[in-house]
Amino acid sequence: MASSTIVNSWTEWDSLELICVGTAHGICYPDETPAFPSVAGPPNLSPYLQSIAGPRPRRRIQEAQAQLDHLVDLLRAESITVACSIDDIRNEDIGEVLTRKQTSITGSSHTTDGRILQKNKIDVCRPTTLSNEQLRFDQQLATPNFVSKYQLGLACPRDVLITLGDTIVEAPTAIHYRYFETEYYKALLYSLWSRDSNMKWLQPPKPTCSLTRMFNDVDYWQKKSHSNSSYKTNLNETEIAFDAADIIRMGKDIFYKKSATANNQGLSWLRRTFPHLRFHMMHFPTSLDCHLDTSLVPLRPPTSGSPGIVLINQNRPPLVNEIKLFTDNDWRPVWGPLPATDSLPPLAMCSSNINLNLLSLNDHCVIIEECEVPLYRLLHDELGFDVITCPFRVLNEFGGSIHCVTWDIRRQGSCIDYFPNQNYEAECQIDLESYSDQVVLVKDTEKKF
Repeated sequence: MASSTIVNSWTEWDSLELICVGTAHGICYPDETPAFPSVAGPPNLSPYLQSIAGPRPRRRIQEAQAQLDHLVDLLRAESITVACSIDDIRNEDIGEVLTRKQTSITGSSHTTDGRILQKNKIDVCRPTTLSNEQLRFDQQLATPNFVSKYQLGLACPRDVLITLGDTIVEAPTAIHYRYFETEYYKALLYSLWSRDSNMKWLQPPKPTCSLTRMFNDVDYWQKKSHSNSSYKTNLNETEIAFDAADIIRMGKDIFYKKSATANNQGLSWLRRTFPHLRFHMMHFPTSLDCHLDTSLVPLRPPTSGSPGIVLINQNRPPLVNEIKLFTDNDWRPVWGPLPATDSLPPLAMCSSNINLNLLSLNDHCVIIEECEVPLYRLLHDELGFDVITCPFRVLNEFGGSIHCVTWDIRRQGSCIDYFPNQNYEAECQIDLESYSDQVVLVKDTEKKF
């Protein structure tokens, strides 16, 4: 068996060396799921979803695949021209004119006054099938507990797979149409397993996703008021459930969002399985949906004489007592800018808050969506990052953005303690159900970071 180490990733910002990028081939409009509303649109749109579930239009798949392929080209390139032009473009999906800050691979025909960014070449892998058949997700899947006519696809590996050090974890998702999604990554996982004798590979107990056992009410989201700021979602505590994207890695400390797809049982499983790491619960009362990587975005750690930087989504403020761990350990929380537009493509599976969904190549270089000019200005002009831009708005319809469609397998770095000032044992003793609507949001304090 091979002995070279391939699987190694402890943070979101260490230098990236190997990454998996998703594919749009075969992607479908999925069935409804009791976990959360599938479309980020008006509630009255929900009754019409069943009539459109099934394969997506070929043109939309081709457009999404072209954006994914372009991201792959940027990752593999060793030289990139950044901020090469500023153009106003009309986005036909939303009927608005947006400003775009465009990046190109060095050597293209663009004439620019942009800067040339030299970076390490990043190895990229893509999902493959175990046979020669083309990827399809329009086949029905069934278990003893539920039936789903359509699956989603493989656009967002970040949602279902995560690397914790030398261990790859398949997430125990509560989403019906993603129940068997990690099966499509088995060829890649077995390839890593055969080449890396240090790799560990875990799957938590697979949830039943039973409509009557795991969820409070099949029609929960149709009945629930969106103005309600409680932590209650449709997912209960009978079984272990979380998505990989409900987790953000910061060395020895891992942050976990209580969400529509992640419950307390999931946090307990992670704490028991990885006792050498510290898992912290995060609550975002104004965000009842899933996933953490649009709300808490660490960019670089503290160094001698310089604080660490973590972006906070101002539309999704965390709790004061939970952000205190950062300020107590020389991390500087920074409010991320509002999205360039609140408008979304038709049937988008994510909200406009996806604007902060970025990918760090290292602690001084990131990739963002090219129309998010306010974010570019914050990161480049104010914080001094090298910023690469990439067209990615079509992928909003498919459920994510640049961080969502990737899964990093190898980064340089090790398990470093970036939060030495804490009482983790006391935190773990807190009753996970003790939070209430009376806790204070960071934004409510009018505190300036």
